[in-house]
Amino acid sequence: MEILKQVADKEPAPRDISHEFLTMSYDQFADFLDTTGESPVSIIIDWKDVATANALKAFIENGFRAGQKRIATIRATEEQKNQANNAFESGLKWEKV
Repeated sequence: MEILKQVADKEPAPRDISHEFLTMSYDQFADFLDTTGESPVSIIIDWKDVATANALKAFIENGFRAGQKRIATIRATEEQKNQANNAFESGLKWEKV
């Protein structure tokens, strides 16, 4: 147990890039991600629509392929979550509101 705590203490906290995700165009955001290197990043946003949920699903999947730890969470009602079940089943986290 102590070993796990030591590993967790050494891993940097993910950088919150929620603002960039919400305000940049797709191309700008893709360029921005290139500047983050291998540092872990996270996005936490309120529900917008199914397209945004799918974009976050792709964000997570592309991070896995790139070797970057990416975490994404959408705050949504259960009804909203059900609209994009596929995205949530693929690693996108859901925070119930």
